[in-house]
Amino acid sequence: MDRRRSTTTNRATALAAAALALAAAGSLPHGAESFSPTKIASVARRRLPPPSPASSSAIRGRCALAKLCMVTGEAETDSDTATKTEEAKLDELLSQADLKAAERYLKSHPGADIDRDRLLGIFDAIKTRTSDAEENNINTRLPMEEMAYPPVSPARTEMTDMYRTLAGLGHLRMFGAAGREGRPYPAMGSKDLTPNLLEQITDMSMVALTPQPTNTLLYGGIGLCVLEIATSLATGIDFNFLVFATLFTAFLDRLIVNGAVFETAVRMVMPKYGRKILKHEAGHFLCAYLLGCPVEGCVLSPWGALQDSRFGGRATSVSAGTSFFDPELSDEINGRGSLSRSSIDRYSVIVMGGIAAEAIEFGMADGGAGDEMALVQFLSGINPRGGGAKAWTADRIKNQARWGATQAVLLLREYKDCYEALVDALERGGDLGECIWAIENAARAKDVKPLEAPVGYILEKGLYGEWTTEPPLVGGEAAPVTASPSQASATEQSIAPPPDLESSRETLSQYRQMVEEKLKKIDEQLNDMK
Repeated sequence: MDRRRSTTTNRATALAAAALALAAAGSLPHGAESFSPTKIASVARRRLPPPSPASSSAIRGRCALAKLCMVTGEAETDSDTATKTEEAKLDELLSQADLKAAERYLKSHPGADIDRDRLLGIFDAIKTRTSDAEENNINTRLPMEEMAYPPVSPARTEMTDMYRTLAGLGHLRMFGAAGREGRPYPAMGSKDLTPNLLEQITDMSMVALTPQPTNTLLYGGIGLCVLEIATSLATGIDFNFLVFATLFTAFLDRLIVNGAVFETAVRMVMPKYGRKILKHEAGHFLCAYLLGCPVEGCVLSPWGALQDSRFGGRATSVSAGTSFFDPELSDEINGRGSLSRSSIDRYSVIVMGGIAAEAIEFGMADGGAGDEMALVQFLSGINPRGGGAKAWTADRIKNQARWGATQAVLLLREYKDCYEALVDALERGGDLGECIWAIENAARAKDVKPLEAPVGYILEKGLYGEWTTEPPLVGGEAAPVTASPSQASATEQSIAPPPDLESSRETLSQYRQMVEEKLKKIDEQLNDMK
């Protein structure tokens, strides 16, 4: 410590002496004794005139300048070395997957250099930490009521803190770009969405956004049967034996490797099938990321799910999937708060993101039946607890699914550049960090920004509702743009501004006219029957 103080004192003395000598020699203006080392060094690097025999003071000044340059250079080198040493500590913490300490370091060193390699290192640490999370050992095959989830997940909490710290420092600009912290959803206003209005907003039919059976197993079974018949005729092997061997092999494949062999064979015969899975999972991934839910992993095949404990490992039935974490929803499910409508909305959009991606890319969603079922089970399992809360009936669940699908379609279109970059990264086998880097790099390259204003507004007008890109008027003025409130009650039905008296009269007039026309038709039909 004494040696460091002595070195610092000597350098300060040398700088002061050099400044005085320069001032005396006429190389610096008077009062330059208070110049910072950086300013003095910049003057010292200027080209000086050739020495004059008559100016001995100028020669002394140049000698002082030479010494000053050496001192300043040593100071800059020491500063760079200290910075590298400090950042080496961060790299060491990341290599140990110590997310908590690494996140504290970033908060205390906001100017730390986060380049591509270091960002990949951060997400490698996230992958390692969440792979060892406590809840990964839960047997997900048990009934829901028998599972014992830990009330707090340290690994996921540390992951969430890291995501939010990186976003706060400006390294993850697209994280939480919509539906968070005052950011709106692409479609604001009423949450009552009819099928007709969905088709108008998305320019797609309801059928396109409804998962259809692919009959892949049927076609595969027929093809296999034909192959067995041909093999039996060509080799003389008993056909029944071939059928039994095939069934036994399929049973072992399902039991040991979760059907990975059969799925690999299907993808080899039907390359488009694997492409659809890729696009589907990219939709889930990007929607979760844009809505501010940390993504911890994505697998595109049963082989990947078998090797990843976050997807159940050997006990899994997952053939492909995206793992994300919503801290607010987790707290609410674990009883640390009432279930909010904002959490329900985020979950709905993310779950429907895969279906939306398939519909956009292929004009039809073949996969996603499991996603729809997950949403139905989630919403139907919500028990209203008084206070005017309504149960999630079949009609309300269908409406919420339409709303989530519409928001997902608009999000994926709004951030198309980020989506394509993500798909490319997944296609190349990129891991979590490379996928995040691809999203952020595409946003920077295309100057894509977080959502500042909605794409449009859903209004409760007419029989089927109305879609407009103009802000609704309240009292003759445009309504302010606000995101869905984070603490909104699950009983909320709409975030649309209340209609004014004139619009209410107009709506009632339209309904009255429509009812009168229907009654007139009924009277005409009754007269015809007489």
